Parts: sequence; structure tokens; C-alpha cells
Amino acid sequence: MRKVLIPIFIFFSINTFSQTVLLHQDVRKLDFQMPSSGPNYKNFHQLYLNYLLIIPMNEDNEVETNMGKSGIFTIGWRYKRKLSEWFAWGTGLSYANAQYSIKQNAAKQIPNNILHDKEKLKYNNVNLEAYIRFNFGKRGNIIGKFIDLGGYGGYAMTVKHFYEDAADKNSPPSYAGKIKVNEKDLSYVNHLNYGFIARMGVNRWVISASYRLSDLLSDDYKAMVGDVYFPRLAIGLEMGLHK
Repeated sequence: MRKVLIPIFIFFSINTFSQTVLLHQDVRKLDFQMPSSGPNYKNFHQLYLNYLLIIPMNEDNEVETNMGKSGIFTIGWRYKRKLSEWFAWGTGLSYANAQYSIKQNAAKQIPNNILHDKEKLKYNNVNLEAYIRFNFGKRGNIIGKFIDLGGYGGYAMTVKHFYEDAADKNSPPSYAGKIKVNEKDLSYVNHLNYGFIARMGVNRWVISASYRLSDLLSDDYKAMVGDVYFPRLAIGLEMGLHK
């Protein structure tokens, strides 16, 4: 009798538990959507800081500037649109403060031949840029390795000619130990500027370069003093302000 009851009990137990549904969900009806915004998603916005050293090329018609004291500080916003795993395009808006420290020597002619203790030409620019991006290697939701190529155009809201000289504070007319002058509304400068940009980076750290095609000095002024120009190449480091 026991030999008959045991198989019957096992049969009903299996049949009972096999028909009890504890949890049921149709995964085909799950509402799941990939994020559209992020470093490696369809859209990405970021802020960044950038500092470029202006590199003298020591050419005959180039205005002599002080290496290390001439540079461009930039704070900006950039947008990237992902088109594929390896390609994207983007645009950006930035404020750039460019300072050209002019060497004081007998050859100095720009903006005049007067020698000072310190002298700079300062440009405060608002720039627009457009670029294409080539991505390299596998990555998750991070920027990863990339190369950017593009161009920029901008307008100098203000341009200042700054110079500084030591003085005798016990003598007229200033009775000051140091004289600093900022000249504005300059007639010999261009306010429009444009050029090429290139970047090579890994995540937030970027080696950045720009090459200015436009001239800082106006054509009328160059017609008087000669075909001179300020250094065009700038190279430096950029830091992305994103997670």
C-alpha cells in the first residue's frame, strides 16, 4: 500500500507546484529607452577651460613677442552630436582673453617705437566654433579618445593697448612710483578674427591648438608700417568641466 501511495503523492505535489505562478512579466512590454544625453550618447553638452601659449615663429615680418607671457585664456561651452561610434560633429561658444606681450628692443615698431617696462595688446573675444570629431577605441558612457578638426570665427568686443613704466614718485607730474596706461578705441586693430582649430584628447584632458588666419592689425595701418603680423599659432591644454 505504501508503495502505491508514495508515487501518487509525488505526482500530485509536482502537478500542484508546477501550476503555481509566483511572478509573471512579459519582457517584451517593458518600457526601456536608452538615454539620449551623455558623454557617449546622442547629445552631449559640456563646459571647459582652456589656456594656450602663443608660439612665436621668429619670421621676418612677425611682431616679436615674449614666449610664456603671451597666451589665450578661454572659458566656453561645447555641444557634440554623435552620428556613429567613431564619428560626431559639434559646435561651441566661448569667451577668450588673448594677450600679446610685446618685446621691448630697438627693432620694436608696433604699435610704435616707444619702449616701456611692459607692453601688451589685449583682445577680449567672443568666438563661435564648428568641428568634426573622430573617436577611437571601445568605451562606455565616457568621452574616450578623440581627435577634433574645425574652425572658429569671432569678434573682439574690446581691444586694449596696455603699457607700464616706472616713475619717480617724488617728481611731477604724477608723483607716482609706477604708471600704468590702458588705451582703448584703437584705430589700428581688426575686431573680426577667424582660423583653424585642432584637438587631441582623452576624456576631460585635451591638447589643443589654434592657428589664426586673420590679421590683428588693420590693412590701413599695415599700409603705413609694412606687412607685419602677430604670431598666429597657439598650443596648450584644455580641461573639460564634466563628470
